[in-house]
Amino acid sequence: MDGGNDSLSDNEGALLCEIMREQPVTAYQLVRAYERSPVGRFNKSKGQIYPLIRRLRQRGLIEASSVAGDKRGTEQLALTGLGRAALRLWAQDVRDHHTLLEDPLRTKMLAFEVLDEAEILAWVSRAQAALREKRAELERYDATVTAPYRALIYANAVLSLESRIEWLEQVRKALIEK
Repeated sequence: MDGGNDSLSDNEGALLCEIMREQPVTAYQLVRAYERSPVGRFNKSKGQIYPLIRRLRQRGLIEASSVAGDKRGTEQLALTGLGRAALRLWAQDVRDHHTLLEDPLRTKMLAFEVLDEAEILAWVSRAQAALREKRAELERYDATVTAPYRALIYANAVLSLESRIEWLEQVRKALIEK
């Protein structure tokens, strides 16, 4: 299969980004990087990452080389030229689902008619507390990351959390004024 002619999914693009930044990198190191990240929701389990790596290798987008002296058969991964080209195209692409992101909190509001006002207000408080905790986690994580455009990526995550907290405050006020 010619990997250059197939567009990457967001999971594939995110994984290729991580491989590019860390290469050479082992699959285990990739799993650990995703587990530590409070922002990435892609590829959180070995059950997702290893098949994705296999598909990217089959498409010729990444290559593996043996780790010298490793008796377990550990391989280090790196982008191929074809992988870098596919990543370049993916990075330039803006798809419809990138513009209005899925938000489970927003979706849960559709079920509010089965809750009474006190339950809704309690939910709003829990959701705001969870978002504030995520922001604190993000701040701790940010101090450990070195990546191109890190400050801008961090700013996007923080602004997203703050806007959701403010939106929930609007929900609270609308309920109280009702």
